[in-house]
Amino acid sequence: MNVDRWLDDRIGRLRGNPVADRIMYSASWFGDDGRGWIAASAVRSLRTPAPAHTFLRHLAWLGIESAVVNGPAKGAVRRERPAHDRAHPHKLRRPGNSSFPSGHAASAATMATLLSEDGLAPLWWAIALTVSASRVYVGVHHSSDVLGGLAIGTAIGLAARRIDLPLPVPGPGDR
Repeated sequence: MNVDRWLDDRIGRLRGNPVADRIMYSASWFGDDGRGWIAASAVRSLRTPAPAHTFLRHLAWLGIESAVVNGPAKGAVRRERPAHDRAHPHKLRRPGNSSFPSGHAASAATMATLLSEDGLAPLWWAIALTVSASRVYVGVHHSSDVLGGLAIGTAIGLAARRIDLPLPVPGPGDR
C-alpha cells in the first residue's frame, strides 16, 4: 500500500463527522482562489509601516506562486485526481486540472511564510496546514500532492523574503 493510500485511509476515518466536515470544507473554501489569504494579508498589512506596499507585495507573490504552480508545475506532471464516489456534505469546487502539486497547499505555504515575517507564525502555519490537509480530506488531492505544494510554496515564500520586487507603491523608506 503506498503512502497516499495509507494517509487517505486514515483521513477517511474522520470523514462524515459533522464538525470535521465543516472545518475541512471551510478550510478548503478559504483557500479557493487565494480568497482567505488575500483577506488575511489585507488585515495583517494594516499593522505594518507601509500597508499598501505590504499588501501589494503579498498579492504579487501569491500571483507568482499561482502562475508557477498552475502553469508549468501542473502541466509537467498531469497527475489524475483521486477518484471518490462519495457525496460531499458541503459545497465543493471540483478542479479539473492536474492534481500535482496542490495549489491550495502551495499558496498556503507561500502566504504563511510571508505573513509570519512579523510574527504569529504558529497561527499562520496552523491555518496553512489545515487548508492543505483539507484538500486530502475533501478528496481532491493525494497527500503527496499536498506535500509537493507545501514544498514549492515554502520555497517561493522564502525567495519572496529575499527578493525585492519593483512595486509601484512606496515602501517604508520611500517617503
